[in-house]
Amino acid sequence: MIKLTGIALLTILSCSHSFASENPASDHGAEEVKALLDAGRFSEAYDLALNYIDDLEGDPTFDLQYGVAAIDSGHVSEGVFALERVAFFAPENPLVSLELARGYYLLEQFDKAQQLFEAVLLLNPPDNTRVRIATYLDRINQQSFPITRVRSFIEVWRGYDSNINSGPESQTTIVSLSSDALGQGDPFNRVQMGSTIEHQYAADRQLDVSLKGNFRYYDNESEQDFSTLSLSGGHSWTQQNNRYRLGADLQHFSRDGEGYRDLLGINGSWTHQLDKQSQWRLYGGISSLDYVDSSWKDSTQSYLGGNYLLSGNHRWKPLWFAGAFVGQETPDTAGILADAQVDRFFWGANLGVQLSLSDKLTLTPALTFQSSRYKGDDWLYRVRRQDDYTIFNLNLEWAVENNWTVLAGYSVSHANSNIELYEYDRQQTVLGLRYSFK
Repeated sequence: MIKLTGIALLTILSCSHSFASENPASDHGAEEVKALLDAGRFSEAYDLALNYIDDLEGDPTFDLQYGVAAIDSGHVSEGVFALERVAFFAPENPLVSLELARGYYLLEQFDKAQQLFEAVLLLNPPDNTRVRIATYLDRINQQSFPITRVRSFIEVWRGYDSNINSGPESQTTIVSLSSDALGQGDPFNRVQMGSTIEHQYAADRQLDVSLKGNFRYYDNESEQDFSTLSLSGGHSWTQQNNRYRLGADLQHFSRDGEGYRDLLGINGSWTHQLDKQSQWRLYGGISSLDYVDSSWKDSTQSYLGGNYLLSGNHRWKPLWFAGAFVGQETPDTAGILADAQVDRFFWGANLGVQLSLSDKLTLTPALTFQSSRYKGDDWLYRVRRQDDYTIFNLNLEWAVENNWTVLAGYSVSHANSNIELYEYDRQQTVLGLRYSFK
């Protein structure tokens, strides 16, 4: 991406083109904003422009400086909108065309940017302007489509799971459990692999498909071995600072070598880039769950959520993330078991931060909470089940070579329930190695 501020381009052409304003306040406001831009204080220039915007928005003299300040401070869409207003009144002004072209380029609207850059070239601008425009046009020409990217990885892990079957730690008061039903610990090996193909057929359009596998094998308790195969695909597109995606998922879950559950779902998301350091995302979907040997568990699950990301420039370059979600799981066929153990409303939240301890070392602590409320009374305990689940994850990644990454993780979880059968604690410790195919 070219790092060229708007004030550099404005200075080049400002001697020969200017606006005539009949509003002294507009001239004064524009001059103050321009002075801050000249000093390279782009965020301050933008903040100052916002102070004048209620009175001066719509005046071409002010809007030009306001648009440049917005673009150079990271509010590109806002700046382009302001410059489009100016261009409506002065379509032949090279200052406006040049800045608007730069805004379109940053928004990856390359066709519009190229058209305006070439229009300015026809006006025989100074040589240094021509050089800078040529640089932009070269970059645009390099954006040839379609572009297909393939990314793959494989991970090998060794770990210990303190409660492989999520069972209670001791005997319950109402029913007697066998030793196999109580919480059991065991070491395990895990293999994860995946491949993603992205096909960008236009500057703002892309198709993607991913295939992933997750396989876990316990040392002594093979009946708890499981594997997950997932296939997903989708179409995404961008509009200014917004990115949209519609997709579908297909998943097959096996336990002890036998098919256990299948999932088929559709989903969508909307990501909005607020500025250079933050974004928020809304997502939702609906899935069908089909169990091979327990048809009473078959259900439809719908969910809606959102999260917020904020990157900092302080020590360790923290990337904060927080989110919340709600959902409903409805059994395909109502019944005593389905109402008590499937039909539920759930909600939750998560909070965490990614810390770059060095150029190659990343630490990510995260906390997740989920609460579930079931519709029917449990047939044995005669109460409606209420579960609260909390998990803390601590993950470490060390990029030792270009393609190799050492991985380590620790998690501790606690399930609290008004039915003692579903209360348990669990800890997992893992160490792994990832190879990325680039």
